[in-house]
Amino acid sequence: MKRLSTLFILSFSIAVFCAAQAPSGTFRQEGIASWYGPEYDGRTTTSGEIFDSTQYTAAHRSLPFGTILTVTNTQNNKQVKVRVNDRGPFAPGRIVDISKAAAEILDMVTTGTAPVVIESASSDAIGSVPEPAAVAPVAAPVPEPVPAVPVIIAAPVTAVTLPAPVSMLPPSAGSAAILGGITPQAGKRYRLQVGAYEIPRNAIEAIEKLQAAGLNPANEDRKDGLYRVVLPGLQPGEIPQIAEKLWAVGFIEAIIREEH
Repeated sequence: MKRLSTLFILSFSIAVFCAAQAPSGTFRQEGIASWYGPEYDGRTTTSGEIFDSTQYTAAHRSLPFGTILTVTNTQNNKQVKVRVNDRGPFAPGRIVDISKAAAEILDMVTTGTAPVVIESASSDAIGSVPEPAAVAPVAAPVPEPVPAVPVIIAAPVTAVTLPAPVSMLPPSAGSAAILGGITPQAGKRYRLQVGAYEIPRNAIEAIEKLQAAGLNPANEDRKDGLYRVVLPGLQPGEIPQIAEKLWAVGFIEAIIREEH
């Protein structure tokens, strides 16, 4: 009888462990969030849903579709709940991509990225979870290959095509990360690219935010259709102080380039 009780307890413990793999408040991750917006509206996500930037959704590399996440911007403590329906992001240092609607709640549309904590939440926090078919037919042989599709296709394609991270210096407390693999040298001038935007209004908002911080930004138009917001004409000694100012107004990284 004692042995049977032990086996029952062991079986129950295993069941509890398996249940903990669902989005039930057991997952926590810290890192950088980015967002994607109306330019992707109408496209099919990895889960098969049609992307809508006005909905509170997110892309994560591994969490099951339908997982409800609480995303907290650690710079301002603003929170939003999102539902995972896509795969990504695959840029170095990023842990989650959220929709524009969610980014607006976190006040990170202008900066493009923000340091966040993501935690799993109750599955009934936002509407219904749209992936019952992928979860229910556990014993059916046909659906088994389906979960492998986003994993096998998404990971190699994006991972192979991504450029290797170039001297990515993670942001220290109170200072934006300076990317680009360049060591500033005396006698030369540099510029910091703070952001690149497809929507002109977002670039304007970034410029206004930088000007309010006492910086002198400029808009660098390129033929690829992106509006790059830069801080030009910088001397090496100015860059550490500017990195601190960028962090203070919500820009957590910038790309350094030498001016010619």
